[in-house]
Formats: sequence, C-alpha cells, structure tokens
Amino acid sequence: MLVPISTSGTKPPLFLVHGMIEHVSSATPFAHALGPDRPFYTIHPNGTDGRDPVIDNMADMVRAYVEQIRGVRPTRPVHIGGFCVGGLAAIEVGRALQQEGRLVGPVILADPFLSLGPLGRADHRNPLVADALYRSVRERLSKRPPSSHNDTPFDPRDPQQLHAATLAGVGSILALCRHVPQPFSGPTQVIVSALRAAQFFHPTSPWHSLLPGPRMVHVVPWDHREIFGSGVEHIARVLKFLLEESGGWGAVDAHQRGTNG
Repeated sequence: MLVPISTSGTKPPLFLVHGMIEHVSSATPFAHALGPDRPFYTIHPNGTDGRDPVIDNMADMVRAYVEQIRGVRPTRPVHIGGFCVGGLAAIEVGRALQQEGRLVGPVILADPFLSLGPLGRADHRNPLVADALYRSVRERLSKRPPSSHNDTPFDPRDPQQLHAATLAGVGSILALCRHVPQPFSGPTQVIVSALRAAQFFHPTSPWHSLLPGPRMVHVVPWDHREIFGSGVEHIARVLKFLLEESGGWGAVDAHQRGTNG
C-alpha cells in the first residue's frame, strides 16, 4: 500500500518499505530532512486500509509493490529502502526493478535483521498459533499513538481500522518469515544500530554472503527502537546524506549492467 508523503521535486524519489509489521510512522521527519526536491513515498503492508487484499508471501508482495511504484514512477531512476526485516523486501523490490531495466540507486537498509527465532519456525496454520499471532500484532499496533503528521494510514483507536491493519501486519510477518533471502550483488547502503553492528560485521555474519556487492555502512549510537524514536531526526539526516552520496554510484552500476549485456 503506497502512501505519497511528498510528490514534488526533480530528484529520484525514495520509496521506503515497512518493517515486519511496523508501518512507516517516521515519514514526516524524513520528508522534512530530505527537502522539497526529493519525492518521498512510504509502502505499508497491503490491506492496511482494508481495501486491498492482504499479502502473505514475498512473491506477491514484491509484485504488488513494484506495480505501485510503477503507478507513480513508470520510468526514470528510483531509490528503494526498507526498515529492519522489511529490508529483505526492499532488496527484492530493487532486484525486480533492476531486472526490468530500471536504474535503481543503492538499496538502503535501516537496521536490517535476519533471525526471526521461534516466530519463523512456528506453524502458522495452527489456529492457536494464528490467534496468538493476531492478538500479538493487534496489541502492538493498538499501543501506537495516532500520528500527528497524518502519515500513518490507520487510526488505532478505530476498531475496524485496527482490525484491517492487524490482518495486514500478520500477512507481512508470514511473507517475511517464509522468505529465503538470496544474495544481492547490487550496491547497498546500511544504517545499523550500535547493538546490531557487532553481529552485522562479524566474520560469520550471513550479511557478507547476502550482500556481496559494494556497501556503505553507517553505525549509529542507539538501539533499534531508539533509531525510530529519539534518534529519528539524526536518522533522517543520515538518510539524506546516503541519498546524496549515491548518485554517481548508481550510475556506475547501471553502466556496468549495460556494458555486460
């Protein structure tokens, strides 16, 4: 579900994909930092507004998000980013667009994460597991205050809107749990929290094989929740820096793809 935050500007737009269930609630601070010349869109789990069908697998998720991006940006370069585990979806969206011949800047991963623990191994077809998952997502979303910027596409105080957002969140979890990441050789830019940095840079980290291409990594001194809380203004400035630094890098990547056939 694509939500336009800022549609003006001539720079390549940024499309920011949600996390596991987290809707992109920091959109307005990001838009302010990016400035009026950078179009900015957020992508929330399909079905959040109760209109589109809920998606529970990565293939359909990527297909839907690519179509939504095409709807507002049919041609010309774009940037794709993703929150936490949602960075895996951002990678696949970027890969799909590149396979279509689109120029895509380095995929931006905001505090990426891989291990889903017991959640990824649970049998979600079991009614008890499904019910527990629904209640967990609903409780988490219900505790979020309504956005003062009107950039969150549902009101947690409205039972019907909360129900639709919960179903969409459950679908997002299932899609990401079932997804088996594949190596992405394109360039990436990573924002990683201090607590996850050691795991990310460890010699045995799976990120080394999943992201074998060029990487720019920016470590920030907060934990995962603080990144999108007290540290959000700084993260927004980092995001702007990464986008501004990516211009030549993305152009080189596109040239190499054209040269190689």
